[in-house]
Amino acid sequence: MILLQIANSSATLLHQYIIMGMIGLCLAFFVFIIFTTMKLMKKKNIEIKLMQQQHAAKIDMLRKEHSDTLEKIRLEMLKREEERTRQWMESEKETLHVLNGVSTLLDLSEKLGKSDSDKILKKLEEIQVKVEKLTVTE
Repeated sequence: MILLQIANSSATLLHQYIIMGMIGLCLAFFVFIIFTTMKLMKKKNIEIKLMQQQHAAKIDMLRKEHSDTLEKIRLEMLKREEERTRQWMESEKETLHVLNGVSTLLDLSEKLGKSDSDKILKKLEEIQVKVEKLTVTE
């Protein structure tokens, strides 16, 4: 009976060791799984941070391009406005020049009296007669 008790107690101890070994193996497996999962999560976090940095860099690049484009458009508008102003000034100068000429002609026409007009008309008639003579003889 003692042998049986010893055999039973040794079998129980063996079972306990086996159970403890299995629990230990399960614990080691779970620790391994947790460690591997943590490594994967760290890799994913690093990838996400890298993607966020790339995204921020692309947004900054687009903002810079946009501001450069706006600046080019603004400069082009200023150039066009300056050109319009310059053309307007030239047009005003030409208009003033023409008006000055018209004013001078009006002043001259007022100065010419009836006698001057008669003299001019006589000269024109003489020229007309000469032209008619020349055209008739040819």
